[in-house]
This record gives sequence, structure tokens and C-alpha cells, in this order.
Amino acid sequence: MRQCFRKIQVLAILVTLWMAHATVGVATAQEVATGRLTAPKLFPEKTLAYLRVDDVKQLREDLSNSMMGKLGNDEQLKPILMEFYGSFVRATERMQDVFGLNLDEVLSIPNGELAIALLPKDRGIGKLVRNDDGDRVRIQSDRPAVVLLLDAGAEITSVQILLKRMDESIDPEMAHTEKEVDRLTLHRYAHPNRRDQQFAYFIDNGVMVASSDSELVEQLAGAWITQQPEWKTLSENRKFTSIMSRSVGTEGERPQISFYADPMAIVREFLPRDASGAMVKAVLPALGLDGIEAVGGSSIIGPPDFDSITHMHLLLSSPRRAVLSLVRPKSGATAPEAWVPDTVASYMTLNWDWSSTVEGVERLYNQFRGEDALQQQVFERMNERLGLDVRKDILENLEGRVTMLQGFVRPVRINSGSNVYAIRLKNPEYFKNNVLPKLLESIPERVEVQSETYGELKVNVVLVGRAERFAKDGPIRRPEICIAMIDDYVVISDSRYMMQQLASRVNGSVGKLSDSLEYQLISDRISAQLQDKECSGISFARPEETLQLFYELARDPKNRERLKGMAGGNPFFQSLVNALEKQELPPFSVISKYLAPSGGFLVEEETGLHYMTFSLRRD
Repeated sequence: MRQCFRKIQVLAILVTLWMAHATVGVATAQEVATGRLTAPKLFPEKTLAYLRVDDVKQLREDLSNSMMGKLGNDEQLKPILMEFYGSFVRATERMQDVFGLNLDEVLSIPNGELAIALLPKDRGIGKLVRNDDGDRVRIQSDRPAVVLLLDAGAEITSVQILLKRMDESIDPEMAHTEKEVDRLTLHRYAHPNRRDQQFAYFIDNGVMVASSDSELVEQLAGAWITQQPEWKTLSENRKFTSIMSRSVGTEGERPQISFYADPMAIVREFLPRDASGAMVKAVLPALGLDGIEAVGGSSIIGPPDFDSITHMHLLLSSPRRAVLSLVRPKSGATAPEAWVPDTVASYMTLNWDWSSTVEGVERLYNQFRGEDALQQQVFERMNERLGLDVRKDILENLEGRVTMLQGFVRPVRINSGSNVYAIRLKNPEYFKNNVLPKLLESIPERVEVQSETYGELKVNVVLVGRAERFAKDGPIRRPEICIAMIDDYVVISDSRYMMQQLASRVNGSVGKLSDSLEYQLISDRISAQLQDKECSGISFARPEETLQLFYELARDPKNRERLKGMAGGNPFFQSLVNALEKQELPPFSVISKYLAPSGGFLVEEETGLHYMTFSLRRD
């Protein structure tokens, strides 16, 4: 069922991209209008969380020019997407009755900047008053607030229709008042007896600014008119600017989508004001979690030489304490091992300082449970059950590198996706002769364990679940936990198929991933970004492999029947079933010609951890 759901997600993405293209047509990029504040220069410095699209209209155009956008506009694929979208629109006709607009009209509303943010009780922009000591202080609200900036442009009339429908359907006790602030008209809806039920907005030149706090909207309106907020803004937040500076394109391109959050500030904001809340606040520093300063990143569509780039940055204080001291990626070799075949759908490897992580876990555990508690309460119990010294035989034998592969077992099943995990060891011979046999002996007797040989590879196969539960032609394959030693690695897979693929590479009958052209293209891009510096980990993927699985599932009549059973009263699933029944999917070659490999890398920096992923553009 999980694979079926993923297939539906992919089709939904294709539909969305096609819709975006159809809506935009030949629209050109829209620059931010001069003379008005953008969200980072309007929202306050203390913003808790933030999501922004720089220009929705331009984003639609960039998406339509991306590989997935072109895929969605292919003449052989468009009929099924049109059928799906048309069926979905018909299935959501009630939207017109509720909102006064149909689905197309709602989707066409954003035409410029779109931003939404969560603000704390102490927004940093409250009115100044004098306290008992005569000092000027800001009034703090009694609850967090949500604020929205929406540039609808010429579609502002659709927004006004939505607002009118809201006005007609709102609780009769909600009072609607208007206030003039210079050229702006502030609309406020508030329940006389419930302070948490209020909403306010103003509209200016096709832009709507709205919030769940009416006083906040009035203050934003003042800043909107003067173009000079009286408070520090998000654009002056050091944590925000630090993350955004690491989230631009390879040649400094501005991201179309950006996001930011202050996790610890959010936790503190929503903690109850009681003893339990006070206790949690006290524990956060003890755990070192207050060292998580912020998280953020961006998405860039269509930069030079790429189809897309995504940045993720975790901003951490230094030095890292307690829990954060356990986060120990390290630089190291990332080229695919010689035994990794070029047939895999994806590859990822990570270097980690396991000894420091184990020491940190022990230090933290003992801090709360007592001296030597981890050894006595955890390790000794495991040692007794397994007949091993877990710390010496396993943990101290970890070299630090972990590699993960994925492939797809044929014939296609819902759980055809198969994973391989490879852990590099300092002393593989000791593990093979002294540790692995004891681990296999600890497997319950009722579980079937077989010893098999694939070429030069000796494999222990643990069959999970009762065989009669997995029909030969059923929708779910029986998991097969395969364990083998390859070079310095203990390798674990959940299918014989993937272990046989590795054996083929060991025997030399298939090529190495590191020699494949697709991997070399990704590797060259990663090296260019790192400027020949080492990183902690990299990833590589062939999206056509994953999409082909969804494609085959979509063509499978049995799977379509299962999808019908899922549809029920869900308009999305019903529309998907209708589209698949009325239109024939084109050959997979029509889809695969638009897809190019993707990759990514993880680096540890002075400010924290940075992860960048990208996909190439197929010419």
C-alpha cells in the first residue's frame, strides 16, 4: 500500500505542474513591486516560523520549464493528466458553493509574493507603555499569532469574493468593524467574549495582509504606509540571515521558496505555564537542546546547469553540549565501494564518529540514571542475552562508514522497494568468526534461517513471517533478511534479489556504480560545490527507476482494483481511478526521457550542518 500511495503522490505532482503551466501561459517573471515592503522586511525579528514564495507567478513559469513540468506537458501524457484534473474539478464542485470560487479560480489567486509566519506572544512590535518604574516596555500579547502576506495582483477580486463568503458564514456574534489608517481600510472580526476568536486584514494595490491579531494588523498597516517599521525585522535576525546566505543558488540565484523556524523558541512558546512547563524549560539546557538555534533552507527551480537545488541548514551553537554532542558526522571517503553495482536505483553513504556518539550517550544516560548506569542497565543485559560484549565486539568495531542502497524487486509488488545497509568494520574477520555466528544463534528457533551461496558470496537468509501468508502472485512479497560479509563490511538486505545483485558485482558480471556516467556527472557537480573539500556523506539517485515502479503499478489491473477499493468517497482517489480507466498510459520511454539523476551532500560547518540536494537538467 505504501508503494501505491507513492505512485499517487507522483501523479499528483505531475498534475500540479501541468495545472501551473496551463494557468500561466506566456506570463513573464514578476519582480517585487517597488515601494512596498517584502515579508522579511515587514515581519518582526522574533518570528518563530516562516514560509515564503518569492513570486508565485514566476514559480509557476519556472516549474513549467523544469523537467517535471515538461513531462506534465508531454502530448502523450497530457490526456491522462487532463482527465484526472477535470475529474477532480468535477468531484470538488461543492467548493464553488462554499467559497464562491471553483478550484481553478482558487489556485490562480496567488500572483506575486506569498508568505505566512508564526509570531510569538512577545512579537517585539507591541505598543510602548510605561511600567510602575517609569520604564518604557512593550505590551505582550496573550497568544501567538499567524500573519499572512498575499500578493494576488489582478486576482484580488477573487480574494474579495472569499472574504465576502467568510463574512456571510461567520458566527453572528462576531463583530465586524472598520478603521481607516491613512489610505488603508482595516477590517476586523472579533468575538466580544472570546479574545482568541479574531481576524483582521487590509488590502492595498492587490496585496492582502492578514493576521489572527487585529492589533498586529494595525501596526503592520502603519509600517506598510511609511515603509519604515519601528521594530527590528526578520531581515535583521542574525540566525535568519545566516541560513539564507547559505541557501542561494550556485551562482547566487535567489530562491523561489524559502523557509525558516526557531524550534526551541516554538517549544518555549507553547509550553504550559505550570510546573510541568517550568520543568521542561529547565531540562532543555541540561540536554543541550537550547543549542539548536534555527533550521531553514530554500528551493531553487531551474538555476544554470541544474533542474533544481534544495538547501537545508541546521544552525547549531558552539560548542555542542549534551544531546547535540551526539551529532558527530565526520569527513571521509564517499566514492561508491567496489562492490556497489551500477544497477542500483539509489546510493547513499555517511561517515560518522560512532565512538564519540557512544561516549556521549553514556555520559548523558549516566547523568540522569546514575554512575555506570548504561553499562549495568543496558549493555550487561544485552551481553547476557547475546553472549557477546556488545561494547567491545560491536560498537568498538565500527569504523564509521555506513552505506545504503535501494533497488526494486521484480515482478512488481507493493513492497518491491528493497534496501541494503552496509556497515564498515575495523576488524571484519573477528566479526565474521566470533560475532556474526552468535547473532545468528540468538534468532528464535521458530524463524527460518537458511545458508545460501551466490557465486563467491555466502549469505545467511532469515525468512520473516509465515510462508502461507505470502502468495506467489500476491500483492506483497515475503521479506528476506539477508546477511553477508563483503570486504570490510557486514551487509544486510531485505531481499535475495538485492544480495544477488551485489554478488553479480563481486563476480564481475555487472559494472561498478563509480564507473557509470550518471554517477560521474553527479560526483563532478558535488566536487565543484565542495571545491575539492571532503564532506561527511553523499547521495545519488536515478528517479526513473522509482518512477518506473509507480508506472508498472499503475498499469497493473490488480493494483487498479485495489485503488478502487481505496477510493471510497475520496474525490482525489476517485479522479485518479477515472483517469487510469479512461486514458491509457504512454510507453515508459515517454516519461524516462525527461528524467535525470540527482544527488546531494552533507557537510559539517562551524555554524552547524548543511545538506544540499540537486537534480540535473536533461538536454
